[in-house]
Amino acid sequence: MNTMQLLAQMEQWRNHVEPQLVLVTAAELLQSEAGDWSLLDKLAHLAAWDAEAVLALARVKQGGKPRYLNISPVETDKLNAQWLVENRGRPVERVLGDFQGVWRQLVRQVRGFAPADLEDIKRFPWLQGKSLVDFVDEWVLQHEREHLHALLPANA
Repeated sequence: MNTMQLLAQMEQWRNHVEPQLVLVTAAELLQSEAGDWSLLDKLAHLAAWDAEAVLALARVKQGGKPRYLNISPVETDKLNAQWLVENRGRPVERVLGDFQGVWRQLVRQVRGFAPADLEDIKRFPWLQGKSLVDFVDEWVLQHEREHLHALLPANA
């Protein structure tokens, strides 16, 4: 996938998600099955990871690398649990605002790179043969699809 394809997929994805979120009531956002996350919990979780992607891209621009790039599943679970506790009880409007605002920042970060830097699989050795396009696709798009697939109509 190249930069233009990534940006098009990002736009298409959110063009599917945003209209569906408008149809969900506050009560539905807070509803969860026993032991499962509510939709609002999932949105806060995704906003937190999307924010990490924004920070990761900013670090890359400054010659660094993402701080959570190669953490273990146990460390990931701990981080997810921490963010869940931190975000539980936050007003719906704030979580939705974060979910949307971080996305805009992410798109700006992606657009701020030269396509050659985003697409070169050798540019950042710590990505181990992947490009920044692949990184954003995996960390953001695939992650959001994993958590929000049930929100979307079957043809989305």
